[in-house]
Parts: sequence; C-alpha cells; structure tokens
Amino acid sequence: MIISTNSSFSQEITEENYIKADNEIWNAYEEKMSKLSEFYKSYPKKKDSLTLVAERLEKESNKKNIETAIKYSSTLSGFKRLYMLRLDIPKNRLNSILKKLPKELQESNYGKSIKLHIDSKQIGERDSIYDFKSTDSNGYQFYLSNLKGKNILLLYGGLGCIREEGRNYLKDFYNSVDKNNFKIVVVNSTSNIEELKNLKTKYQLDFIFIDDFKKDHSPIKIIYGAQATPTCFIINKEGTIAKKSFGLPETELNKIKASR
Repeated sequence: MIISTNSSFSQEITEENYIKADNEIWNAYEEKMSKLSEFYKSYPKKKDSLTLVAERLEKESNKKNIETAIKYSSTLSGFKRLYMLRLDIPKNRLNSILKKLPKELQESNYGKSIKLHIDSKQIGERDSIYDFKSTDSNGYQFYLSNLKGKNILLLYGGLGCIREEGRNYLKDFYNSVDKNNFKIVVVNSTSNIEELKNLKTKYQLDFIFIDDFKKDHSPIKIIYGAQATPTCFIINKEGTIAKKSFGLPETELNKIKASR
C-alpha cells in the first residue's frame, strides 16, 4: 500500500512552502477580484453590493495573510512578512510569537525591530513628533526640528502610489500655501544619497526629500507606525501630530488651503 505524503509535506514549515502558501492566497484573491470586475462591467447598477463583496474578499485575504505569516514565522520570508504585518497583530500575541522563534531570528535586524515596535508607543494624533536623524537630497543632515514653528505635511513614501493625479494635487496644494510657514517633507526608502537625489529629480517636486537609509528599520516605520504608503502626518507649529492618515488627508489639506 502506498501512503501519500503530500498532506504532511504541505504542512512542513519551510521557505518554499511559505512562498507557495503566500502565492496561493494572492493568486486566489486576484482571480476572484478579476471575476468581480467582469461582473461589474455587466451589472454596473450592483456597484454597492459588489463593493461589499470586494471588501469582504480583501478582509479574508488579509486574515489569511496574517495567519500564514504567523504559521511560517520561523522562515526568513515568513518572519519578514510578520514584521510587515506587525500593526495588524496585537502586541501581546506578537511578543509571544517572537519568544518562541529561534534565537538567531530574535537577534536579527527584523527581530530587533519587532521588539522595538512591541516596546514602543507608536506615534498618533495629539502626540509630539519623534525627531529622528536623516539626510536631505542635498546631502545635509536633517531633523524635523529644523522646521520648528512651521506646519508640516510629512509623507512616508507613496509618491508613485498616488500617481500623477495625487502628485498634481499635492503640487497645487503646496503652491496655494505660504511656503515660509508650511513645508512638505517626503520620507523615502532608498539605499544611499544618490538614489535619494534620483527620486527628487524623477518627481521634480519642490518638497523636502529625506531618508535615513535604514529602510524597514527606520523610526518612521517603527516609532511612527508607518507601513502602507503613503502614510501621512499633518504636524502643527508646536510639533504635534494633528492628523495621521493612510493615503492623502485631502479633507484636512483642503481646509488648510481654504483658510489661506
């Protein structure tokens, strides 16, 4: 008698099996969303109900994403995904998972960053800024406190995500305010000053481009709790977070624009 080992093999916690499981989640999601899109073309009047279905599919896929990352957290890719999903996992559970992982993962850069996330209070509205050291696109040292007494829109990345429409919106907004009292600062995720300069050149925007070149381990991710791009912060003259949003806070920016 031949006994199939496919089932037990699929349960093995390996890098290969994590990548396979992850691909299955998102391939299934893309397939369902594609069918939903086709259905919408035929029945546009069902937009509201189809939107609810799309939201449910996304929620279900995100839930599977978290469960799979936790299950395969002892693999390198699973552990990195666990870090990326840290904001969606309760800290006590995250801490419990971390403690059960091999010592080399706990002491890795991602392990240390997860631990710092657990031990830190992520900055939110009505909190004071965390003043981290970075470099601007001219190669000069930069701190947010350099802009003390000014209003700031701080963006964690996302200039590509918001497309030309979003970039034009920001450009028009910036042209409508007093640049002596309001600055737009974009925190990027590059490897060196040359990459940062290239981004500034690419987008041709009169914003302050900065980076600390720490990528996933930057305070903007860990202390500010920024993962999705763009994550935006409106900071008042007192250095307090007035608004935190995932995506451009257009309502608040329009109010600022109207008050000028």
